[in-house]
Amino acid sequence: MQKVTPMMQQYLSIKDEHPDVLLLYRLGDFYELFYDDAITASKVLEITLTSRDKKKDPIPMCGVPYHSAKGYIERLIGQGYKVAICEQMEDPKQVKGMVKREVVRIITPGTLIDDFGMDDGKSNYILALQENKGMYSTAYSDISTGEIHAFTTGDLTILKSEIDRIRPSEIVVEESIAGILDELYQDPPFNTPYASDEIHALDCSDDITEDEKGTLSLLVSYIRAANMRDLKHFRTVEKHKIKETMQLNYAAISNLELLESLQTKKTKGSLFWYLNETGTPMGKRKLRKWVERPLLNESMIRLRQEAVGTLLGHFLEREDMRTLLDSVYDIERLVGRLSFGNIDAKDLVQLKDSLSVLPQMESLLRDTGMLESNLFTAFDPLRDVHAILEGSLHDSPPKTIREGGIFKDGYNEKLDELRYISNNGRTWLNGYIEDERKRTGIKNLKVGFNKVFGYYIEISKANAVNFDAEAFEYNRKQTLANAERFITPELKEMESKILSAQDESIILEYNLFNDLRNRIEMYIARLQNTADLISTLDCVISFATVANEYRLVRPEFTQNELNIEDGRHPVVEKVIGENTYVPNSLDMDGSTFIYLITGPNMSGKSTYMRQTAIISILAQMGMYVPAKSARLPIFDQIFTRIGASDDLASGKSTFMIEMMEANDALKNATKDSLLIFDEIGRGTSTYDGMALAQSMLEFIHEKIGAKTLFSTHYHEITRLGQTLPGLKNVHVKATEYDGKLVFLHKVKPGAVERSYGIHVARLAELPATVTKRADELLHMFENGTEAPSQQLELALGDSESYNDHPVVEMLKDTDVNNMTPMEALMALNEMKNRLKGE
Repeated sequence: MQKVTPMMQQYLSIKDEHPDVLLLYRLGDFYELFYDDAITASKVLEITLTSRDKKKDPIPMCGVPYHSAKGYIERLIGQGYKVAICEQMEDPKQVKGMVKREVVRIITPGTLIDDFGMDDGKSNYILALQENKGMYSTAYSDISTGEIHAFTTGDLTILKSEIDRIRPSEIVVEESIAGILDELYQDPPFNTPYASDEIHALDCSDDITEDEKGTLSLLVSYIRAANMRDLKHFRTVEKHKIKETMQLNYAAISNLELLESLQTKKTKGSLFWYLNETGTPMGKRKLRKWVERPLLNESMIRLRQEAVGTLLGHFLEREDMRTLLDSVYDIERLVGRLSFGNIDAKDLVQLKDSLSVLPQMESLLRDTGMLESNLFTAFDPLRDVHAILEGSLHDSPPKTIREGGIFKDGYNEKLDELRYISNNGRTWLNGYIEDERKRTGIKNLKVGFNKVFGYYIEISKANAVNFDAEAFEYNRKQTLANAERFITPELKEMESKILSAQDESIILEYNLFNDLRNRIEMYIARLQNTADLISTLDCVISFATVANEYRLVRPEFTQNELNIEDGRHPVVEKVIGENTYVPNSLDMDGSTFIYLITGPNMSGKSTYMRQTAIISILAQMGMYVPAKSARLPIFDQIFTRIGASDDLASGKSTFMIEMMEANDALKNATKDSLLIFDEIGRGTSTYDGMALAQSMLEFIHEKIGAKTLFSTHYHEITRLGQTLPGLKNVHVKATEYDGKLVFLHKVKPGAVERSYGIHVARLAELPATVTKRADELLHMFENGTEAPSQQLELALGDSESYNDHPVVEMLKDTDVNNMTPMEALMALNEMKNRLKGE
């Protein structure tokens, strides 16, 4: 510290207080980074690394312009770094010596509240975790919207499943249990060990426990420490009720491609992509939540269904609502920025424009009868808030709030006066001159200006001789050879106004804007409630739009029956076309609850199973479903085991992952669950796999009783249809035509008649020699005869006379059973030499 400059001493002092962040230190028009921070940032941002004090003791440094820092900060945050913003707290022009600097904000992946790299269609959660006597209390929030929840579980499997579904950008862990994430994850998500004794009083629902309140305090303490201010927009803390929505673990969400395609990892090709016709970022975020968390409450499901049905019956009103939604900005995140204090005039204009359409939206809801629905009875058009904004703000204000030009004329009398003076100073002076000429009777009186004493009145020597200056309150300022110059109190007052009017008006507008912002903060709760209803409306409008376009039907709910007539996989149908897709039916009741599905690869078994799960998810979201008709139970959970992929990073094979996912289902499924098992046991030997598949089916049948779709290539276990009364054999039809395999993609009763593996191999264009030999072997296996070795054919070529080859004769004469290992090795070596012609 003694060897560096005072400025670097200041930097090092601030850095000592924030050792685990990249410190962006404001120097004039740049944010500078030094030492290891500079080395790290220069690599991540791919900017030049230079140095300070090159001659003495070089200090690594790099910097980014403050006006374009946002993009650089986004990249750092995206790479998992924390960034501290250190600002100049004084105007360097008005300070002698060192400018005071302070960290005004720490930006981390979970504490984003503005648009630093956030996807407007995804929630950005930060989660806190604590433990007490084996129970893990969890709190999580999207601070950009004020959403906040808490829950507790003692089951680490459930805890991990919920964290996977929440997908937080950052996890704050009580320091004493920082290692818990290493137990849950091979590669833990971005996390921060943190300790806090602060207690924060939040508005909580009645079912929030004391332990959960402690975790909420940990979460809020961390958020406050990062943002360095109270956030006023936290909503009432709601209990995250794990058992009140359908349980979909990460494997199910991934395997069913609910949010992204398995192949591309993109949204396109997912169920979310199929459903997303939303018009607002709020609706898009809510739709993702609905996809991840289908409902268990039938009454709530019916409310959504009825809203969709109403909108299907009111096409014109629905289209009018969609048009209005195009004018609605992200009210939730605008309110977050309002609470944070970094909202600007353009943001408030966006809020004003969003509120301007709400009365029309209310009218349409009333016309369709939806205003009486429990979903929308609390709809608040916020006319008073809109009136405040409409009466104050220009339609196109500047981006920053220190430029002026924010407010309309007539909003503030003092501001109008300053603007008038600033814009019309010359007009006032001309009027003042005329008034003074009349008052004094001096027709050639004039007004001038110089830098020494500002504005003045000049009277010629001839007129000044008899002029009574005191009578007219004129003060002599200067005597010239042919004129006298005077000032008056009124002129000096106006001079001050003219010269400072622009600066004063900017300062006044800045203060007025802060007053307006504080005034709008009073309406945060109402704004949030209305935003929530708009996002719900956006989702059900999207549902109705999709249902209308793809001929979806309203499902019915039953106690135990699962009947789908001509069901379709919605995403596959959208991709390949309605006329190409082959629909399939399914019929299960209390006596039949397992479908054992056989059929060749590529025939459509996986699609058939997936579509059943997706139809169930759509139904419990309150959405219509792709089928001719559907009668469904309400499933508490859906478990899937689909696909084959090694987890190389953790050393887990395909078979191990398969067994882990199967274990999760067998341990946690109930009779109200849906199980989707695709070719269980294929990752091990045939007999092992067959035995595991059969034992799992027996366990599901005898112990669980869950609705189950189980596909297999082990045709031998189709005999279970004779011993397990709840199991029904079905197969996906394929046929041969002109020697070629034709997939019919139609599910039929009974086991598959034969295997078509070799036909599929031909479709994959395996060498003809291989598929021909496979056909021969298959016939021999089916007839119970052993297949002769063909190894020599590969060595001897395609000669038709290879049976006359001397090596073949040697093999025929060799008595393997009476040879020692050494004799066998020598005989093999001799055959090898003969094949080489030696």
